[in-house]
Amino acid sequence: MPSRRRPRASRAQATTRGGWASTGTSADRRASIDAAPGAKAARTRQVLLDAARAVFARHGYVAATVDHIVSEAGVARGSFYTYFESKTQIFGQLSALIDKQIERNVVSFDRGPSADPIANLETSNRNYLAVVRELADLYRLVDQVAVHDEAVSSARRRSRQQHVARVEKAIRRWQARGWADPEIDARITAAALVSMQSGFAQWLYLGGDSYGEDEAAATLTEIWIKACGLTTPSQRDEPPRSTG
Repeated sequence: MPSRRRPRASRAQATTRGGWASTGTSADRRASIDAAPGAKAARTRQVLLDAARAVFARHGYVAATVDHIVSEAGVARGSFYTYFESKTQIFGQLSALIDKQIERNVVSFDRGPSADPIANLETSNRNYLAVVRELADLYRLVDQVAVHDEAVSSARRRSRQQHVARVEKAIRRWQARGWADPEIDARITAAALVSMQSGFAQWLYLGGDSYGEDEAAATLTEIWIKACGLTTPSQRDEPPRSTG
């Protein structure tokens, strides 16, 4: 009886999209660069990322090609595959900038010595609006691709869920410290506030709404304060005002 063993993939056949591990000269070079990236490699990689961002903004994800990207970058086509496996992978690297910027500027920014939750909240809100403004083209691109690509759609949902979980954790921390209304549902409040803020920011920078960024950040902060019943530690320590 002839063997039914699955034939081994050749180097040319092996691709991650077909379920095989990526192999071949380009894959080997990518692995080498990822293991020990040099200054020149880092510069070329960034040039390609910048070019891809410009090309996606100009053509949209579906119509954009690797040839468009290398032409924009001014590098040989083979150089692209030294750093990225496909258009899909370079898109993934670009879209990951959103979560990286949110983590750095909105979640982990330097809060200094102050424990004032309202001051920190206002800084976080201002930083969030700035991130959406700076990366508006990537937000638009991710929204477009998510309609057709389940992997991108799933990643988008995970990102939102993580954001909601962070806000829920913050509200619970405020409640435990006596800074927020203990009666509110932290989970639902977090989901509502995240939806409000992300929707507002995207309409502001992608949808054509027009508001001053300072006024927008201040108003968003007031909404958060009222929704959470949030007060500063000093306000909690103040004696009640006389009504006499």
